[in-house]
Amino acid sequence: MQKNEVTVLNKPLGRRSFLKGSAAVAVAAGAGAFVAGCSPKTEEKPADLAPKTPEEAGEIVTPGVCRGGCGAGCQMNVHVRDGKIVKTSRREQSNPDTTRVCNRGLAHSLRVYAEDRLKYPMKRAGERGEGKWEQISWDEAVTTITDKWKEVAEKYGPGANGFLKSSGNISPDAHNCLMLRAYMGATLIDPACDRALYVAGPAAAGYSNRFCGSALEDVFNTKNLLIWGYNPTESTSHMTHYLLRAQQEHGTKLIVIDTTFTIIASKADMFVPIHPGTDGALALGMMNVLVSDGLTDEAFLAANTVAPLLVKEVDGTYLRLSDLSKAAAGTTEDLFVVCAADGSFGSVAEITSPAIHGKFTVEGTPVTTSYDLLLERVAEWTPEKASEICKVPVETIKELAHIMVDSPAAVAPGLGLDHYTNGTATYAAIFAMTMMAGQLGKPGTGFKGAFAAESALGWMPYGLVTPADAPKSNTFYAPAMLNCMDSGKYGDADINIKTLYIWNHNLFGGQVGNVKWREFLKDVELIVVADVVSNSTTDYADIVLPACHYFECESASGESTKYVFYNQKAAEPLYESKSDYDISCLFFEKMGLQDKNYDTLDKLFEAVFDNDVARAIDLTWDRVKKEGAVLTWPQENYVYGEDGVWVTPTGRLQFYQEAIPLDTNYGQTVDFVKERLPYWEPPIEGWRDNELAAKFPLVFTSERSKFKVHTQFTHVPWFLELEAEPYVMVNPADCEPRGIVDGDYVRVFNDRGTATLLVRFNDGIRPGMVVIDRGWEQDQHVAGFYSDLLSYNVTPVVANSYYFDTLVQMEKANS
Repeated sequence: MQKNEVTVLNKPLGRRSFLKGSAAVAVAAGAGAFVAGCSPKTEEKPADLAPKTPEEAGEIVTPGVCRGGCGAGCQMNVHVRDGKIVKTSRREQSNPDTTRVCNRGLAHSLRVYAEDRLKYPMKRAGERGEGKWEQISWDEAVTTITDKWKEVAEKYGPGANGFLKSSGNISPDAHNCLMLRAYMGATLIDPACDRALYVAGPAAAGYSNRFCGSALEDVFNTKNLLIWGYNPTESTSHMTHYLLRAQQEHGTKLIVIDTTFTIIASKADMFVPIHPGTDGALALGMMNVLVSDGLTDEAFLAANTVAPLLVKEVDGTYLRLSDLSKAAAGTTEDLFVVCAADGSFGSVAEITSPAIHGKFTVEGTPVTTSYDLLLERVAEWTPEKASEICKVPVETIKELAHIMVDSPAAVAPGLGLDHYTNGTATYAAIFAMTMMAGQLGKPGTGFKGAFAAESALGWMPYGLVTPADAPKSNTFYAPAMLNCMDSGKYGDADINIKTLYIWNHNLFGGQVGNVKWREFLKDVELIVVADVVSNSTTDYADIVLPACHYFECESASGESTKYVFYNQKAAEPLYESKSDYDISCLFFEKMGLQDKNYDTLDKLFEAVFDNDVARAIDLTWDRVKKEGAVLTWPQENYVYGEDGVWVTPTGRLQFYQEAIPLDTNYGQTVDFVKERLPYWEPPIEGWRDNELAAKFPLVFTSERSKFKVHTQFTHVPWFLELEAEPYVMVNPADCEPRGIVDGDYVRVFNDRGTATLLVRFNDGIRPGMVVIDRGWEQDQHVAGFYSDLLSYNVTPVVANSYYFDTLVQMEKANS
């Protein structure tokens, strides 16, 4: 296959982006910020060409907030000239560590004026996916949609209308359609992304405004930091400077555990390559070493974890005072029973130094400490066994265990671990290992990185989307729903979706199971997509609605930051686009539910701050609009658990789960004995010993991109100058026997789908796996679509989107 050798900025430029590239250079030259520094020499500029202040340039500068799915929620300056957004820039905050903007944030003006910007409501004029459209009015679009919703509700029941959204716009105004969905009694289809993280984290360590982590700056107190399955330079660039400053300014040692030699691995003091999907085995092996080498912190375990709580042999629940007829079941007095050093039994309130070892019979009830149950599980995981599975040397496993007790030590586990079907158990094992090492509740310990995500105090928008007076309705987790299609039942509920409204989500670009989704959508009579730009999902819709860019409407955000940031409307919406909030208001009115809606944006945001926490710190919508940025966390270097308070059902750190909280109930069977403690088992599909591996021997994974947030920014011309088309990174050892050379086009395929794209050799990729840069659209591939390759397996406890549970084969594409 012939390659186009035309280059811009000395990078290969694919044939699809050549014409766009020349235009991008012109745009970049006008906007300046991104390519400034490409000049080969510096010359003194004439006065009339010197940089001008915003005032000199006739600019209006407003605050804007980036609200996509990277988790940063950064506020920036939006520069407007003659009513047009010309650029963005970093906005100074009272906390200098929150003064930031990434390359994607600097490219927002190109998203506003993108070639693929949706301009008008449109309805399909041909077959689905054919690309034939007819422009219609907003009134026709909204009337057609709401009439269909009413018809379907009357014919099949309200649950036959489906709503699906994700993280394309994380703000209360974008959530307003969720409230509409609730009042309609429609079914919410949850994309179920990153669920393993959000289930395992709170179950083990609790949930606070910083998830289950400490303040971001607490990493400066850390001596040893294990960055585990996490590449922050790509996925959470707003957090990376904390990690690198900890290393460079405070002497923190960075130990990176990953399948791939990532950018953060290149900065590490120690890199530990690991076989994909085996991180839980490594953590169990480390726990075994902690026990065998006498490194466990038993005093910490007794005081802060469930280690001394007695577990009943009969049903696996904790022994309580009610079991001994000393309290009424379910009351606050019904405390857990523990054993004292003298062998007597009492409540955790009475016995201050309980035993964490022992099997006992208490008034006829056989019990064991939960810690001894953990030790039984860990005993089989010798470092030799763990090494065989995860391909990490025995001595390295021992070294890692000793590093974890060289205090203060901490772990930064990322979402890469979430994407394997054994991800929940992997997190559980890492959390338990951290507890055994006693590395929580003290400065510099605990969980860092993605686990230290901060949310503003008083920022409580989510209760608004599930109003108490709304009718009962169903929520289906997307991967589980796909697995239940053949039966037609999701637990006790019928799967009978006849309409689907999608917003803030690129289904075909961001979900697992694309091939199964297309099968599912054959029976959906109306598919509506609202978005800012066209994408792989709008191409498949029946009606497309043009949504505003972030900076064309008023909003606010308090996600992943100590602040509540104001997003002022900087420019009028282009073409006929409308904000997510305004679109929802049209629907409320046409559905006759306008009395249930917040009929102005001000009322919606006033409701967001109508809570005791916000009132206690004088946080109001008027104040947010007036000040632009309101700092809600005055305390610096907050350490979760330093006060001995753990926000869990037991009030303690939990490596043993008495009750397994199912993420969703789709009729699955749960092995409670297995799930209550950390364990390791191979991924369902993406495993080297799977029989399917004989046919498809390569494990498929993806990585975040510094040029995209999911599929946002995918068509931004600046970034296409640097990465022009989709590519797959492969170790040369996997290419030589296939006759593939660097720069070839290859076909990656399995029984579900195929994708033809460029190959790039990368010695940092483990042999036996391929890594694809995530976020490309279907129309950017030579043929096929890499999202079609993904499996949609689910696990009983967490019906997550497991992006890495996939096996593929690779061959050179036909020339």
